[in-house]
Amino acid sequence: MRKTIKKVLAVTAASAMILSMAGCGNNSASSGAAAPAAGGGESQAAAAAPSGAGESSLKGQNVRVVIGSTSTSGDSYMIADLVTRYLSAEMGFNGKVDAIGNAAALDEIKNGKGDGKLVMMFHDMTFLSQLFGSVDEMYSLENMTVGPRIGQNPGACFGAAAEDNFATLADVTKYLEEHPGEPLSFNIESGATSHLAFVAYYLYIKDTLGDDAASGIKAIVGGTTAEKLQRLWDRNADIIYGDTSAFEQYTQDGVEAQLKMTMFGSCGEVSGIEIDSMAKSGVTFNGEPFEFAKDFCMYFPKDMDANVLAEYEAAMKKVTENPDFQADMAKLYYNPLSADEVGVDASKEFIYNKREMCKELIEKAPSLDELAN
Repeated sequence: MRKTIKKVLAVTAASAMILSMAGCGNNSASSGAAAPAAGGGESQAAAAAPSGAGESSLKGQNVRVVIGSTSTSGDSYMIADLVTRYLSAEMGFNGKVDAIGNAAALDEIKNGKGDGKLVMMFHDMTFLSQLFGSVDEMYSLENMTVGPRIGQNPGACFGAAAEDNFATLADVTKYLEEHPGEPLSFNIESGATSHLAFVAYYLYIKDTLGDDAASGIKAIVGGTTAEKLQRLWDRNADIIYGDTSAFEQYTQDGVEAQLKMTMFGSCGEVSGIEIDSMAKSGVTFNGEPFEFAKDFCMYFPKDMDANVLAEYEAAMKKVTENPDFQADMAKLYYNPLSADEVGVDASKEFIYNKREMCKELIEKAPSLDELAN
């Protein structure tokens, strides 16, 4: 098995974090106000609630939904657009998704009014960017209001060339055990899901197999999904990190041998795709199975009106139980949550606990500069 290590200089943590865990759209609601069919774009999100649809204090109002990504083709935009259209129909407002990027979205929430007309829908980068130091402490969770969770993307995963015969992350572990010190390169991004999944796996190997096995793990830092795929196809990276939606087409029968891949070690359980999660491959952190699906949540300004927040909570509980919404989430391989899980108190507890786990993981992790040598 040819293992080539090509060291790529790390992008600065701030820029990589802001660009890495990106954001795009889908359909119908439970109260009788129907969301429009799945499709695309902001104009459709804005048209989600025709006049007279839904009931809330925001009925007929324009609601701006910011996301911490500038992309309109990734998971941040997809889930925000989908949820916004369902909430628009449920609550009767005119919602529009605005992809303004991480720093700008955090600034909007910090300085915005808590009247419910501004909401951020984003994933763990909301707090990871502050933990990694790419944004100031003033943007911490304590300076905003954590609202209902809206869904989960468990599909971030590792991928390798099919010829290397890695069908699961357990196969990679076995390889490291049998070839201690032999370089095995992982192309990841700094400050995002791939960073934490990578260091969690590194720490697991170090703890279970020892320093010799762990010494073979090397990091190639940075690159878009397309660039990471090219490195894999050129055999300049052994394992890359991305999303099942980007890798799946290269796992099918008939794909050219140089391009054919396997994917494994997803962050969570992915419905509709045969893939073993990191936890199923035995990866643990602090003695517990390691799960790190991207968790999406609503965030509001710190002075958020409690009554309007309660309206969002009640509406999201209806949306998440709507079979049409669940089906639309499944089409995107995302996990809907239960009504209890999207409750504001449960969401806040979950997000704060996840932040603490991430903080501990970051504190224990070696620097990527070390692992890139």
